[in-house]
Amino acid sequence: MEKAAFSIREATVYLGINRATLYRLMNSGALESFHVGRRRLLARSALDRFIQQQTDSEPLRG
Repeated sequence: MEKAAFSIREATVYLGINRATLYRLMNSGALESFHVGRRRLLARSALDRFIQQQTDSEPLRG
């Protein structure tokens, strides 16, 4: 079974970015997150949607 949500640390690994960049993306609204108690989590679907948006906006090279 795949995880439905990731911690901040897990999300940085999943996206291959550092913590500061992840927080910048969340604070700007480019990446959705939510709280469960005191924990901030990111849904796998939000991470995958962010990745897809980034790849869709990149110009094709060739």
